[in-house]
Amino acid sequence: MNLQFKTVNIDNLEELLPFYNLRHNRTCDSVFLESFIWKEYYHVRYAIWEGKALLWLMESGGKCFSAMPLCREEDLPGAFKAIETYFNEELGYPLVINLADEFAVKYLNLPEDKYLVEEQVDSKDYLYDGNAMRTLAGKKLHKKKNRVNAFKREYEGRYDYRRLCCSDSHEVWEFLDKWRLQKGDDVEEHLDYEVRGIHDILKNCSSLYVRMGGVFIDGQLEAFTIGSYNPIENMAVIHIEKANPEINGLYQFINQQFLIEEFADVEWVNREDDMGLEGLRKAKASYYPADYARKYLVEQLLDGKKGYRWAEQIGNTISGSKIEYLSDNEKQETKRLWHSCFPEDTDKFIEYYYSEKTKDNRILVKKDSGLIVSMTQLNPYRVSMKDKEIDTFYVVGVATDAGRRREGHFRDVFLQMMQDMNEEKVPFLFLMPADANIYLPLDFAYMCELPLMELTREAKERLTAVVCHDNEEDCQKAAEFMEQWLSARFDMYCLRDGAYVSRLLKELDSENGIMEFLYDGDSLAGLKASWGDGRKVQRLLYTDETNVGVTGRKPMIMARLTCTEAFLSLFTLREPGEELQLKIRIEDGLMEAVKGNYVWTVSAESSSAVKTAETWDADDRDVLTAAPGELIRWLCGYERPEEIWPGISKEKAGRLELIDTVNNVFIDEIV
Repeated sequence: MNLQFKTVNIDNLEELLPFYNLRHNRTCDSVFLESFIWKEYYHVRYAIWEGKALLWLMESGGKCFSAMPLCREEDLPGAFKAIETYFNEELGYPLVINLADEFAVKYLNLPEDKYLVEEQVDSKDYLYDGNAMRTLAGKKLHKKKNRVNAFKREYEGRYDYRRLCCSDSHEVWEFLDKWRLQKGDDVEEHLDYEVRGIHDILKNCSSLYVRMGGVFIDGQLEAFTIGSYNPIENMAVIHIEKANPEINGLYQFINQQFLIEEFADVEWVNREDDMGLEGLRKAKASYYPADYARKYLVEQLLDGKKGYRWAEQIGNTISGSKIEYLSDNEKQETKRLWHSCFPEDTDKFIEYYYSEKTKDNRILVKKDSGLIVSMTQLNPYRVSMKDKEIDTFYVVGVATDAGRRREGHFRDVFLQMMQDMNEEKVPFLFLMPADANIYLPLDFAYMCELPLMELTREAKERLTAVVCHDNEEDCQKAAEFMEQWLSARFDMYCLRDGAYVSRLLKELDSENGIMEFLYDGDSLAGLKASWGDGRKVQRLLYTDETNVGVTGRKPMIMARLTCTEAFLSLFTLREPGEELQLKIRIEDGLMEAVKGNYVWTVSAESSSAVKTAETWDADDRDVLTAAPGELIRWLCGYERPEEIWPGISKEKAGRLELIDTVNNVFIDEIV
């Protein structure tokens, strides 16, 4: 069947719009903006059937479903048959249509022995008389009118209703971000998608057929709303309405004013459904709807039997999802996701990884209806830092299913991971970014750049290479050389032992690589490893500086502070002397456990940081205000205080210089 499904975006707007308003439909789905707002949440895709109808393919909880085709009434049976055939023959599923409009259901008159047709009661849209909503006349709406009048009296001369346009996008974004923060972390997942949909509208408002209005109080936007128009039904559809909940009467005022200014003549106002939420149901019922736009589940039956009852759960509510660590027996379930997200990795390498690295690692996943949609893997390492040893994790295998990206799953998994590390008092996590811009918003910062080295021509001629084999003697010899070489040059690196080298040799072998001892006569002078098919790529080179030429340096490893107390306690003063006490204010928009004021007491022998409820003035010169990434860059020796905080006073910079920060970090592990 030749149906080519494409994603909904602004570029195919002109292809989509002609199929709207071809038949009666009083649901909110009768206008394009509804599909545009929720395109990511439901992974909305469309195909055009014979130039007559718009067919839909959507997804929730890993299950596919459709919506009623958009077309002329007379083309509805053919379009319905086309999408049914696609589901049966291409997807191997019975057809499920969610939120089918009442007009289409009645017109199709589907046989009861072949289809289940059930009203989705919680999904019906509330329809109001347009004139009643504009005037608020009559006894029923008297309380609403009183609230509007009370608002006008209280803010007389201070409020202003304005029609919003593209140039107002910045004000709306600012309001929206503030509104989202007020909601906190417990907000329903679908609201995050709604916010993204609004951002998309604002970015493309000049191309969309959209009407927007806002209420400004003392020059600041305090409420806004977005609607669109269905000319067949002479109906306004109110998609978005947000207001500062602390301002009495504001919701009622913008509700009325938007209709007066932007939809002065509409007969009907559709204010969408209540999602089965009691609070929304009461709010919508309080305006006394004149009717409802009822919606139905249409489910194809198999031999007259009711199968695929999952469809009843889709509706407008979110599907069940959870974030959890996999047991050892479950870890192999993520191999498919690794294959699809890292196609550059060979089958042999992936087999090595899942047979070796998963023996002792942790895999944190987000599941949606039992299906893994996103993951990150935490590989344990013991890090040497000066005279200390730190247990931490290397974050690898960060992946999200291609069809579920840009939905927030990656962020959800990372926030959970960071919170867990805080509770375990792990000072920091580290990773090698494919793209630093992915991790900067999560306050990861570079802590390490590595020298790019090659053996000189003279060294290649002088040194003799001998293969390092995966046996106890060779592994121990290589580990001892690595430790000696690293500890002489770097303050921070991952500890090596025989088991480390044995695993490294298996990793190299999985990519057709080898490691070699480099001998200068009878003396061990270095280690070199290379891997890859065809022309080998250097994986590591540890030898004396006289044997190499440095061709450059490359930022390699980023880290994220996860436990302030544990991290700061790793550092002491450079020299013996009086105890130093520093006040540090950490600004962290992601981790409440990291954010806050800390008193850091440091001497040459000891160090401790204590979180305090004490408040400090913003201009207190004794306070260092820092983001987690800034502390990483400073204390790991990546940048000096003057580079991180350009306006820092000489006195404060001098005090910070007393701290014995790390001098050179070397982390070159791949996984």
